[in-house]
Amino acid sequence: MDNKKDRFSTFQIAKACGISRSSILRLEQEGFISPSFTEPSTGKRFYSFSDVARVIQVMTLRNFGLEKEIIHRFFNKHEDYQICLDVLQERLDNLTRIIRVVKIWQNASEDFHTLRMKVGALRCYTKKRENGEPLFEFLASTFEEVIKKGLEINISKTPFLQFFAIPGTSSYETYACIPVLEEARNNVIQMPSCKAIAIQWRGNAKDQPDMMKQIRQEAAKHGMTDIKEFRVLTAYDEFTVRNISNDIKGLQFIIPEE
Repeated sequence: MDNKKDRFSTFQIAKACGISRSSILRLEQEGFISPSFTEPSTGKRFYSFSDVARVIQVMTLRNFGLEKEIIHRFFNKHEDYQICLDVLQERLDNLTRIIRVVKIWQNASEDFHTLRMKVGALRCYTKKRENGEPLFEFLASTFEEVIKKGLEINISKTPFLQFFAIPGTSSYETYACIPVLEEARNNVIQMPSCKAIAIQWRGNAKDQPDMMKQIRQEAAKHGMTDIKEFRVLTAYDEFTVRNISNDIKGLQFIIPEE
């Protein structure tokens, strides 16, 4: 990234991720990130959005007990997931989310998998989509906005898109939602808990009309014929930056039950 507005300082990344500046520098020394630009006169480091994503990924995996060497193997050899599973299985109660992610990528298919679940309360920075910006690029740009505003990201939760039906039309209003650890204020709202069905889907996200038709058909099988709102999470890609750059996505549609 050569545009200065797309660079983030060590302080900005540390604040957004809730870690120290020295932790950022240590991640650089360990080879997980590298500055996209260093200011010649001051030596000040600047990083790209991909580096921010990588910091969150590494810190999340470390919080789940994975060692540096294992994390390096996770990123450097995408098909070698078994070494992660061996460690994660020992922490099954707290690590079911990571295990699901890894197993689905090991056995990727386009089959639906639907389950009922309870969605916990969540505090999010939200932004309404006002133009035709591609959905996942819109989500990524909102993530960048959160960093620049100095908000602390809730790295244990996945950013998502929220859709609300516009009465009398077949269209939806779209919001980007970035989980944060901030008090409610402008653009930061508290989302209540609810019961929902979760539909897991994998395919080409550019084929959106057909994708939504499939989701509606699957939801109707579970008695949900009028979808007034739903969330879309990049559920299977949350530990890689492929969910930003790749059209083939593993998505989870969460539809509240009335």
